[in-house]
Amino acid sequence: MLNNSSQYVFNADALLFGGVMLFLILVLHATYMFLVTRQFEKITDALIAAKRYGWIQPVFYVMAFILALSHLLEIYFWGFTLNLLGLIPDAHQAMVFAGSVYTTLGFNTNPLPPSWDLVMVVIALSGMIAFGWSISVLLGMTQIVHTARLQRKA
Repeated sequence: MLNNSSQYVFNADALLFGGVMLFLILVLHATYMFLVTRQFEKITDALIAAKRYGWIQPVFYVMAFILALSHLLEIYFWGFTLNLLGLIPDAHQAMVFAGSVYTTLGFNTNPLPPSWDLVMVVIALSGMIAFGWSISVLLGMTQIVHTARLQRKA
């Protein structure tokens, strides 16, 4: 049955929580992306200078894996916070819920309190932004690998 009360439709606490968490997740993701990209560039610059081109692709694989770990960290951060604030009392369920919603797969049953559904949308939004950002970073890293491959042939 639909509940059209303004308290159910607009939950300022959920909106504030979602907004703060989205900001924190994006700052975390930006910092992580910056550190991974910077490290990748340092390593590949040194390998290119030493003409050790064969090592660049394995370094790419390792850094891509490290990049992917950022998403697990962000899912953990969401789940930990949902559990810490008591929105989802079971820690395991909070982590599974955060991971499921972060990847926009959805969750079978909604464990959030009534009127906190908006948080699911914000978690999904953070995942979509973070995945897109990670893909753009991977494309930049791939360009470095491609450039090194061309230098190797020259």
